[in-house]
Amino acid sequence: MRIFRLRLILVLLVCTTAIHAMELRVRLFSASDVRETIITTDSIDFCLLALDEQGKVIDTIYDVFADDSLRTFYLSNTPQGLSVKRGQRALGVFKTVLFKGLDSLQQFRIRANKKERAYYGDIEIVNQSNHLHLINRVNLELYVAGVVESEAGHVPESEFFKAQAVLARTFALKNLNKHTKEGYNLKDDVSSQVYHSRAHYTHKDLIEKAVALTRDTILVGDDCEPILSVFHANSGGFTVNSEDVWLRSIDYLKAAEDSFSIGVGSYSWTKEISKERYFNYFAKMMGVKNNLEFQKAVLNLHQEGRQSHFSYQGRSLKLTKVRNDFRLKSTYFRAEIKDDKVILNGFGFGHGVGLSQDGAIAMSKKGYSYKEILCFYFQSVDLESLQYRQIP
Repeated sequence: MRIFRLRLILVLLVCTTAIHAMELRVRLFSASDVRETIITTDSIDFCLLALDEQGKVIDTIYDVFADDSLRTFYLSNTPQGLSVKRGQRALGVFKTVLFKGLDSLQQFRIRANKKERAYYGDIEIVNQSNHLHLINRVNLELYVAGVVESEAGHVPESEFFKAQAVLARTFALKNLNKHTKEGYNLKDDVSSQVYHSRAHYTHKDLIEKAVALTRDTILVGDDCEPILSVFHANSGGFTVNSEDVWLRSIDYLKAAEDSFSIGVGSYSWTKEISKERYFNYFAKMMGVKNNLEFQKAVLNLHQEGRQSHFSYQGRSLKLTKVRNDFRLKSTYFRAEIKDDKVILNGFGFGHGVGLSQDGAIAMSKKGYSYKEILCFYFQSVDLESLQYRQIP
């Protein structure tokens, strides 16, 4: 049996090497503290391996094949290490384990913190002092499909999905080394890209086709490097300069009029705030007296196009600060008084930099190609194939 297991490991390593496209390491459930998890395999053949601190295989814990009906494993953090059980049977305590299938399309379901998700690829679980790191080792293209579904899978528009696929792939390449010191490349939350499952819902087939048709394609700037491929829900009719949000000026992320985002999706919003709170906030932030003259100036903030700051008597307040503190959907709004309330009538949803998803969907519906969509929202960029690049 031991000889067979060693052969199985060699076969797995050969299969993994043969898979086209790079493998990413994505930390799952990264926004929460995971102490225990349940892993269920939907694959025909896979094995559970024990790894050392360098990630090398040191033992085969369990082999599961087509005729094995019990495919659920329970893993938990203990003072001794990572405890692994199959049903009621304890399989041992380890530092790191790896659920590995025979091909790139092996499927695992993971339950943690009362949430269940499904993924392609291998699942690595690392015991980290008082919690667990769940890491999905996944083919880049399968990851991209999962991101497109998680970030934008609600509207069945092929060219929009293609544009999102290129942006997701570009982001992954741009941020490949973001968390390497922590043992993975990317997280599954908004600090990287949302990746809450493999593509498997209503528009799965359309998303997978869009990913395949843009396979290996990324967006690069004048320096031939992957761009900062940011997007938001709706621009409100005007995109925003990168420096107005993140201080750094980027040539391909410049403010522009965006008629495609007007009147669609999450274009408009309203919010009520008490007059006292609203005026006191602006006065405190700007260090001025909250008098009638100042209140009139605040109410005269009628943005015909997006503004980055509110200015008064030589002082200014960045509107991204206002948005964050009042939890507004965007920095693009106009104010009016109604009784003891200030009514904010706003436009757009998100930071406003880069691609507007609602605008891109509208462009797709009007017949624009994904290339035209990307070139509309990102200036002076080109599409490039990964096969001509040396990936670190």
